[in-house]
Amino acid sequence: MTLIISSTGLGVLADAIYTLCIAWYILEETNSAFLTSVIYTISFIVNVIFGPFIGVLVDRTSPKKAMFKAYLVLALIGLILIAAYLLINNLIIFIVLAMVILNDVAQAFINPSVGRMLPRLVGMKKIVVVNGYMSSVERSASVLGKAIAGILFSFIGFIGVMLTHSIIFLLASLLTTWLVLPKSLNKKNEKKVLTRKNYLAELKEGINTLKQQKTLLILSLMNMGVNVISVGHLYIVIFKTQYGANATQYGLLEASGIGVSILAGLFVGRLAKKIKPIITLSFSNIIAGLCMILIGFFDQLMIAVILLSIQMICSVFYGVVFGTLLITLVKEEFRARIDSLVVSISASIMPVTVLLGGYLADVIPVRYIFYVAGTWVILMSALPLLSKETRKIERIS
Repeated sequence: MTLIISSTGLGVLADAIYTLCIAWYILEETNSAFLTSVIYTISFIVNVIFGPFIGVLVDRTSPKKAMFKAYLVLALIGLILIAAYLLINNLIIFIVLAMVILNDVAQAFINPSVGRMLPRLVGMKKIVVVNGYMSSVERSASVLGKAIAGILFSFIGFIGVMLTHSIIFLLASLLTTWLVLPKSLNKKNEKKVLTRKNYLAELKEGINTLKQQKTLLILSLMNMGVNVISVGHLYIVIFKTQYGANATQYGLLEASGIGVSILAGLFVGRLAKKIKPIITLSFSNIIAGLCMILIGFFDQLMIAVILLSIQMICSVFYGVVFGTLLITLVKEEFRARIDSLVVSISASIMPVTVLLGGYLADVIPVRYIFYVAGTWVILMSALPLLSKETRKIERIS
């Protein structure tokens, strides 16, 4: 448990350092907000296009090896960018964008690999609790990574940040090698020869399996529906324009919300086991939607802190329960494919809506976008309530 949580936490830490540094560097070099936003949308595009195919690769190989190789590639990216910065600086922007794509492809191997390994490492009964711990560690690592990136970028520059990023990913890969997995119950699945015929057949097999898992399919459609109006990138806009927050206040505001969610992750696993999943899945989104509407309505910063904290807690509950169902409802040999397909479906609308939301925020008061988004999230939360299969699930583990 300690090794898998630590390696995943280091991966999130390094990725947070990398993402913030790259976005800041692009903004400084090009002075283009649009080009900077492209960095964030690339990950959605990669998950939608390549995610399902990556899931097949993880299912047909050792998840430990897949995770280890992904971490090595991520470490190599930092070294490539250092070499490009020193040797061919005139092409650095194009190389950075190419490495962003490679980074997101490599990152897409991590979660499906963890999903396949986790039951063998900790046992099915501990999945939900470990997911809660991992949620806390990942959020902590994300906050710490952003703070480290800002400090390092100011003091040791682009090269120093990329070198730090590579070293952390190498440490994560080292921890991965120490994981000891029980022998797979499906060795044949891990030794299949990569052929086009088999590959496409396995991808189709994963799609058919997801169709049979009505609960996961309904939740994927709900996620996609929620993402039709995605406002995550607009919080910085509403807090600056409507609440009058400066950069420091916004940082503290976001940190307080994430701090609450970190604490929530420590007990959410045990609590979620006692609540029927349908209640957690639907009502966490209903409450989150109400918080969005209220954030658009008020303009007092202290109220925003409370609302954002509640919203963060709801996201932890939903994420832990959903992540646990992705593991417990699916057989090991299909788990990575289902994980990747769910992410692909959930993120399929986001590349368009992220850019559209930014455009609308320049045209109309951003509070109206939050009103519509919150109402839409509440409507989408009714989808699990309409699913008989989801209502029948009494426990998540």
